Amino acid sequence: MFNPNGYDIKGVKYLPTHDGVAFTGTLYKDGKRIGSVENGGTGGPNCAHFDTREGGTAFRAWVATLGTHTYPAQNGRPELTVPFDEETAIECLLQIDDARREARAFDRRAQKAIVYREAGDGPDQYRSVKFASTLTPTRALAAYRASAPWWSRVTEVWHIGEGWKLERATPQD
Repeated sequence: MFNPNGYDIKGVKYLPTHDGVAFTGTLYKDGKRIGSVENGGTGGPNCAHFDTREGGTAFRAWVATLGTHTYPAQNGRPELTVPFDEETAIECLLQIDDARREARAFDRRAQKAIVYREAGDGPDQYRSVKFASTLTPTRALAAYRASAPWWSRVTEVWHIGEGWKLERATPQD
């Protein structure tokens, strides 16, 4: 999983509030704890608290090299490009952590079921069908490709350790 310049946020805990979502987490550089991150969930900024002055200085120096970040258009709001700052860097590291958690969950699910999307499913939608415990995920996928009448509607399949992959209309394995 992508790890920008060795920085990572782990152990994130989220809590809904009346104004949004609060969180706390631990900030790492090359696997070593350098501080913590948090947001109180009341509309304030994401904050980092560093264990050492040097850790904070190095993090801010790295953030200064990042340029700009573009938030995609959503919920009727236009695309927005902003200069990177500490808060934006924390948000991007949180997104990486969330993607890593989601990938681990899909990998676990795909040990016992084919996880797939059909035409028309959104990016947050998926379907799954369990397979016999005597089959490996690879053999189960081959069996469904060969015999499931609904398989022609499948557009993407989750592959353990690799993520979503487009499904070929005609298997070439």
